[in-house]
Amino acid sequence: MDAPAKSTSFFVACIILAFATIAPADTLYLKNGMYLIVAKATEKDRQIEYWIGSTKYTIAIELVAKIESGNGPSTNIQAANSTIHGTSGVQDLSHREPDPNRSNTGHDKLQLPLPGAPGQNEPYWTSLRGRILQGDRVNEMKLAEIELDHDARTTSNAYFLAGVTEMQGGKPGKASAYFEGALRATPEQVNLLEWHAIALSAQSKYAEAVRELERATTLDPNSAHLQQLLGLAQYDSDRTGDAVTSWKQAMELSPDQNTERLLRKAEREFEVEERSRRRQSAHFILHYQGDATSAELQQQLLATMEDAYRDLTSQLGYEPTENIIVILYTQKEFVDITEAPSWAGAINDGKLRIPIRGVTVMTPDLARVLKHELTHSFLRSLAGGRCPTWLNEGMAELMEPRSSNTCAQALAALFQQRREIPFSVLEHPFIRFSDAQAQVAYAESLSGVEYLRNRYGMGEVLRMLRNMGSGVEPELALRQSTGMDYPAFEQRIREYLVKVSGN
Repeated sequence: MDAPAKSTSFFVACIILAFATIAPADTLYLKNGMYLIVAKATEKDRQIEYWIGSTKYTIAIELVAKIESGNGPSTNIQAANSTIHGTSGVQDLSHREPDPNRSNTGHDKLQLPLPGAPGQNEPYWTSLRGRILQGDRVNEMKLAEIELDHDARTTSNAYFLAGVTEMQGGKPGKASAYFEGALRATPEQVNLLEWHAIALSAQSKYAEAVRELERATTLDPNSAHLQQLLGLAQYDSDRTGDAVTSWKQAMELSPDQNTERLLRKAEREFEVEERSRRRQSAHFILHYQGDATSAELQQQLLATMEDAYRDLTSQLGYEPTENIIVILYTQKEFVDITEAPSWAGAINDGKLRIPIRGVTVMTPDLARVLKHELTHSFLRSLAGGRCPTWLNEGMAELMEPRSSNTCAQALAALFQQRREIPFSVLEHPFIRFSDAQAQVAYAESLSGVEYLRNRYGMGEVLRMLRNMGSGVEPELALRQSTGMDYPAFEQRIREYLVKVSGN
């Protein structure tokens, strides 16, 4: 998501405000003066687990002063126009409870959920697991020996188990090859087709995932679950109309709230797409409305994105495997479809959704937005969708390019007062932040990534991303690359900002 607009008075009125009242819940009071209103909070293994809607997050217990029932302090927050230097601190970093009828906006394509895996304690699978695994790694020689026995069922199950093991280890490429081996032995197994489609989707191979799920729904046409998965894959591969058809079929077979939400979202998008035209370049598919986007602007958009694509490929040493979809909207369409907060300049939920806002020619601001959002597509592919938000947004700002110089002095003061937003909190989406909250979050993210690049080099940042893509938790990946946990990282950022600001 694009960062909120910034000016030279970046932090003059940047104080975190309390959100509107939500249903009774728990309040986490942090030691730096902030508080978070959450659905529920509990302590477990020296961590505080807290829930926002149905999603669980964690934060180090050392950052938490206390937990109380209720919606936070009863006193009114009167700091709307205070400067950061005169404020009593960041008052609230609560997330609003998500409306189940609203779409979720983030940086990922719609995710195909993993189905159930073979039971750990079932004798058959325990025995087979012992035959093909050496520790937690698949033994290729043992797989080959099983295949030479020409027992189709055992061969298929062995390759299936190998694929599940690799998926659980965050390696969908290897998993996909094993699922192909299983399908060679038993080609009409719906469960195998489903797993293979999910592995392909995790590699951004959406068109191939669609083909596997189409085969699966042919074999089992009355499965609402398969129709929903097919709709997800079709949506991700820019076949919105087909996704609408699949989700309608799923609703006829077995109505459920999640499918209904997806269907409504896709129908709104498809209505816009039907009025749109398409234009394609080497790496992009552009959806635009002819009466709102001139031929000159279309050409400029594609040329600008191709330039940004080449630069990112050079800087990151990587490029996505499939073309990137870019959809241009009027401002009203953008708000109606994405339900984005007012501070969002664009959205990347796997598709780049750009509000044109009356622009008729390429501008520096639009070019910056495009490169920011395109960076998210690269990072999503590079890190397998596991990039924490602070790293995702910080990298996108860095690639625009943007520097922390303009906000270093004010941000340094925030850090020196120990009132920064903890990076354990910044792992999670910024989508529910107010404008002021978002400005702090983006500034911290940029400063953190800028520090890492300057101190350790871009190569080490990319290694962190790849480690996260293989399943390493963000803070552990940071520690493996730098020796720092989040508190130490925040201390180094504090020192870096003081140096940059000249204080």
